[in-house]
Amino acid sequence: RGRTPRAPRMVVYGGIHLLAEDDDDDLFGQRKSTDRVTAPTSVYLPPRRAWFSMYNQRVTVPVSPAEAARRRKLGLIQRALSDDMMLEIFKRMSPVAVARAACSCRPWRLLATHEDIWERAALDAWSGREPPEVTARVCRDRYHNSWRRMFLDRVRMRTEGLYVSRNTYIKAGMTDLTTENVNPVHMVCYYRYFRFFGTGEFYCKTSPHKLESVAKTFRDRRASAVDPNMYYGWYSIADVDGEEGPDESRLHLECAPVERLTGDGRASSSLHMWLRLRSTHPGGSNRLDFVKLASVDEAEPVPAPTAEEWREIDDPEMAYRRSCGINVRRYVGHARVRELSRGLNTMVFVPWEDVHDHVLNQETDKMDFFVTG
Repeated sequence: RGRTPRAPRMVVYGGIHLLAEDDDDDLFGQRKSTDRVTAPTSVYLPPRRAWFSMYNQRVTVPVSPAEAARRRKLGLIQRALSDDMMLEIFKRMSPVAVARAACSCRPWRLLATHEDIWERAALDAWSGREPPEVTARVCRDRYHNSWRRMFLDRVRMRTEGLYVSRNTYIKAGMTDLTTENVNPVHMVCYYRYFRFFGTGEFYCKTSPHKLESVAKTFRDRRASAVDPNMYYGWYSIADVDGEEGPDESRLHLECAPVERLTGDGRASSSLHMWLRLRSTHPGGSNRLDFVKLASVDEAEPVPAPTAEEWREIDDPEMAYRRSCGINVRRYVGHARVRELSRGLNTMVFVPWEDVHDHVLNQETDKMDFFVTG
């Protein structure tokens, strides 16, 4: 059927573009009439759909009255984030932060017992000592496949702070010539600082300065490397003669060799320390007891402590006498193997966030002796 050709014309309604010379069948299968003009809105606009009104609208899912009452008791962050998202956040937090969050409310306390949280924390805690396969085997064989129980019961070397010991002793002073019958004494106070790393390394330093000033150096590895009074070395599990199987709480620390002046010239010597790691509460690992401290020249045998010396460290009376400086032996500086009996107080772990407010920062006029538990 012939028709007169028309010029192209474009009609735009509702974002739909149609050309006049397109097919006679429109989008909806209707035949265009050439005899009468139809309103474009009824031809080119689609009919209204019921679900169009739901776009960009937040629909509330109906819940039971008990569930609605439970949600009203939750905090804003708990209503905004699901338990799965909070679990992923807890897995990336430190164990101390997880324990603090568990004290805030009951839902987080239950969430903090999830095994996935403690699995990641346990693998990170012992990554420097053993591969993940060994850690998983220890968890399965000794702790009934409970990562949380292993993290709380198994001792570990903490790396998020410093181990500090405060040592004091009485030193006789010089008599004042203007005063009669006076025997002055002085209270001498100094500290031992240790920082451990997950790679098996450690830094240590003996200093008269308080904790809050020394912590700045230990937090910066570059500043620790250039400090002339800083010792560094490696730590491992100590072997004890006459006992089967290693004890993870017994540690042997060996510092890098340094040169010292002797009567025959210069000699290379290294510092050896034997420590016992323990906890005052589950998961603490916050005490280091000195068992023995010796400086050994090169090519000399290392005087490792015996099994009896390891057992003596459990005697609380001996630990108290050591903290007070009783039964201190004289130091022989010219010997090739020199054992030190002074400054062997128990070390306390101090996290980085507590270095400015810890009790170890007090002066001697407020705290003369510091005895740890």
